[in-house]
Amino acid sequence: MRLGFRPPKDPEGFLAYARALAGRYAFIEVPGSAAPHLEGVAREARGMGYRLTYHARYLDLYPGSPVPEIREASLRLLREDLERAARMGAFLVNVHAGNLPWTDYPPPGLSPAHEALREAEGRLRREYLERALEALAGLASLALDLGLKLTLENLPAPQEVPRTPEEMALFLAVPGLEFCLDLGHAQMAGQDPKGFLEALGSRLVHVHAHRNDGRFDLHLPPRPEDLKPFLDTPCTLLVELPPRDVGEYLEVHRLLVSADGKSPAGAADCCDRG
Repeated sequence: MRLGFRPPKDPEGFLAYARALAGRYAFIEVPGSAAPHLEGVAREARGMGYRLTYHARYLDLYPGSPVPEIREASLRLLREDLERAARMGAFLVNVHAGNLPWTDYPPPGLSPAHEALREAEGRLRREYLERALEALAGLASLALDLGLKLTLENLPAPQEVPRTPEEMALFLAVPGLEFCLDLGHAQMAGQDPKGFLEALGSRLVHVHAHRNDGRFDLHLPPRPEDLKPFLDTPCTLLVELPPRDVGEYLEVHRLLVSADGKSPAGAADCCDRG
């Protein structure tokens, strides 16, 4: 297991976390939304021995949108993120596939139109997934040319895609695309992480480790038992916490060492490019 962390989005906080966690964590995730301001400190972190992953922007991006102009604008920004990640020396970029524009319909018993509306939503969902497949194929090809791994993340809300192991498995048809399992998102969606492991096999290469109450995306520290299925896999494992206190990351590391008997930071071969 190769362990990483999500830092604060300001340069000072980024470096403070990097210094405090050096020797315990092997890589740092660079948030795409703040990446233009973090290029310098990311280089400093690499000088400390860290490797970099990169989380592409996702707010208001819809790579499967039915509106061609919105779809192309989303893809343009995601291509920019891939190119920036390559320039920064990241080895992996994680992306979201977006969400449907409509899932608002009355519950059963309140309207006789419920079933027809659910059927219409299902059709929109299938069409969105088809367009997202095409979009991810283009991004995966670009990532390969840039020497990057591209991973697609599972999402938690009913209108988001992909949400289930079955929906994630549709993207196995995209050559070169790999997958990120977000444990907190799976918990909110009522999905067993083992289902994603079984559906995606060796192409599940990245894990976002956090937990919640099943309703809200609280990003609480993961427990050793949450991570047990991944301890003996080649997955990179990102502990994904808000910047509340760097001590939370130190405690997660301590608990993992206690449970596993060795440091989970990972060897220098935790990625494919320097």
